[in-house]
Amino acid sequence: MSTDTTTATTMDVTTTTDMTVPATIVLEDDENKDEVPPSGAFSFVDDTQSGVLLLSEDFSTGYGTFASGGHDVSHHASLKDRTGVVRLQDGNGDASSILSPPIDLHGGYSAVRVALSFYGLSMDDDDEFCIDYGVDDSSEWTERTCFVGGDVDFFNKVWYDGVAVEIDGLDDVETVRVRLRCQGQDNKDDVFIDAVEIRGLLSS
Repeated sequence: MSTDTTTATTMDVTTTTDMTVPATIVLEDDENKDEVPPSGAFSFVDDTQSGVLLLSEDFSTGYGTFASGGHDVSHHASLKDRTGVVRLQDGNGDASSILSPPIDLHGGYSAVRVALSFYGLSMDDDDEFCIDYGVDDSSEWTERTCFVGGDVDFFNKVWYDGVAVEIDGLDDVETVRVRLRCQGQDNKDDVFIDAVEIRGLLSS
């Protein structure tokens, strides 16, 4: 894992423990699950949707609870057959990212699961789509995982729904932030985000 010292954006977020809140992303019967390269980099959320919903965003009216990191981020009412899409391009850290607000973990959560829908365009094998996180008042981001383009971890021009990444080791953490980042080489390297859901996982 790697860290950087980008200052995080601070926002308020309303949390919920209501397990009946509907998901905003497709979590089952994903027709694109067979369109994953053999690296096995992806995990998909199953239909049980375990965990407590802490944040859900479909970007239908803008960035919603997330914040744009800078000039390499744009919102589109519709794009690539989806409504409410955020476009990340190039590879300029925060400027190529969207950032969640601090999410309260006082419910006894030891980990969070980030689930999302994304689509790569012109992403080569030296381009990545990364999920980072920051904790409490720290200004640093820690890289949780990066998916490599160029048919290594994902194919271009395919929507992947319900891709899941767990961030663990949060037992003594009060708040966590999530950053979704494009690590491309130029403005032609794009990652589109259609929806994001973050769930808290309780200590066993």
